[in-house]
Amino acid sequence: MIMRNREELEAREAQILDRRAVFAARSLGRRLPETEDALRTCFQRDRDRILHSAAFRRLQQKTQVLPATTGDHYRTRLTHSLEVSQLARSASLTLGLNPDLAETVALAHDLGHPPFGHVGEKALDRLLDEHGGYRHNAQVLRILDDLEDRFPQGYGLNLSWETRLCLIKHRVPDGFPMSADLPRKATPYLEGQIVDLCDRAAYVAHDMDDALRGGHVTWDEFAELSLPHEADERARDKLDRLRSESGLSEEPNEKQLIRRRVSTLVSMLVQDLVRATGASLGEARLVQDCEQARKEPYLACHTAKRKGEIQELLKFLNERFYRHPEVFKAVQEAAARMTQVYQRILSEPSLLPERFQVRIDREGLERTVGDYVGGMTDRYVERLSKS
Repeated sequence: MIMRNREELEAREAQILDRRAVFAARSLGRRLPETEDALRTCFQRDRDRILHSAAFRRLQQKTQVLPATTGDHYRTRLTHSLEVSQLARSASLTLGLNPDLAETVALAHDLGHPPFGHVGEKALDRLLDEHGGYRHNAQVLRILDDLEDRFPQGYGLNLSWETRLCLIKHRVPDGFPMSADLPRKATPYLEGQIVDLCDRAAYVAHDMDDALRGGHVTWDEFAELSLPHEADERARDKLDRLRSESGLSEEPNEKQLIRRRVSTLVSMLVQDLVRATGASLGEARLVQDCEQARKEPYLACHTAKRKGEIQELLKFLNERFYRHPEVFKAVQEAAARMTQVYQRILSEPSLLPERFQVRIDREGLERTVGDYVGGMTDRYVERLSKS
């Protein structure tokens, strides 16, 4: 039996990873210094801390598009995060980037989402407008750096610098409270860029799947768009070959076709991402390491053709699914209940758990209540709104 300790895993990274990848052995470390683990690299250790966190478990009851209480087979923030981690790990392995860092960032990237998706986020942002606002991408770092209290106050899960930097998406608004050692705007390492694009690939494909499952959009409507149309043709070709090679005569039913179309669409986008990013890295010969790579414009990319097709599908989803009257009404009503819960706790701070009450003097009442409500599941908001 072959057993590898941390040093051997780090040595293996040095042999197989691209020079622009992030190497665990060269990590800039943690805010609170710790002895290295005997078996796991620093990024594997970060991943495990995220997986075991309470915030990660709560993702199972947080809305992706359709409220998490709507049905058992629609995506939640948890299933979406797992899907993104699989895509990002596969793409990173193919490109010679660090798959452990990519997987870690993917698992954490949606931890800051409040209940009821983007509608819930907008509601909390309005409530906290005079107190730094609410941004789910910035809230991820508040959770990992502070609210998860595995380590002494203010250290959270005490993750590696590279993991934390990869989670800064867009500029963090002025006034939003975050750890002082982090920049408010940064380009992530290549692994974080891959996660960003795999996130989009996952949600356009899987939101299409949920729209079809829920009967909010028909396949004929999707088939008028370039990406779904091509995915359908490729899926049918694969099924025809499978039937020919195996001797099967039975035609696939509509559910089987939908699954094939969705998985084919995901494959198309990830393969395009890998090819385009590989070409981009090939052209960036003067970029020698991960620090230089993140000072460039995004090196991870899609081809211009696929990028345009993704935008077309996103626009369609926004108009026909995300703003579908039935979907929009459900999340709007749920977000209104979340607002009521926030205001109730704001007027009765004694309703906060003790570990949040002790934060009020330091963080302010509004931010503390916002942190607490933002971390709730859809189901818990529903329960509190009825009590």
